Amino acid sequence: MEDYTFHSIFYSLKEIKIPFDFDIIVGIARGGIIPSSILSFIYEKELFLLWLNLYGEGMPPERVHEKPKLMRPFEHDVSGKKILIVDDLSRSGETIEFAKNILKDKGASEIRSLVLVGKGDYFLEEFKGCVKFPWKF
Repeated sequence: MEDYTFHSIFYSLKEIKIPFDFDIIVGIARGGIIPSSILSFIYEKELFLLWLNLYGEGMPPERVHEKPKLMRPFEHDVSGKKILIVDDLSRSGETIEFAKNILKDKGASEIRSLVLVGKGDYFLEEFKGCVKFPWKF
């Protein structure tokens, strides 16, 4: 199991180069809350949360829905905005794609994704197996 610390995550996010001039960060809640908040401070960008769920909280996480599920309405105006979606882990990319579709329907002009581990436009590491983040204890 890959074990991450707040320190290693913070410095990795501080060092990663994101060649995308985004307007807003949208964190996938709950796993993406902390990394998206860190990036919001680093880049001084507004942060919104998109509450989605596909996997449970157990270790290893098990799928609890057939497809990603919107848990709370997303009522922010993102029309014409360039958005960076942030999540901690993306195994299949399903949740990221689901989020992109929601944001496209809301009028976002361009959307890219950053994940700490897994499948995203930008990522810190590829998914190799079970991951333990400091906020999941």
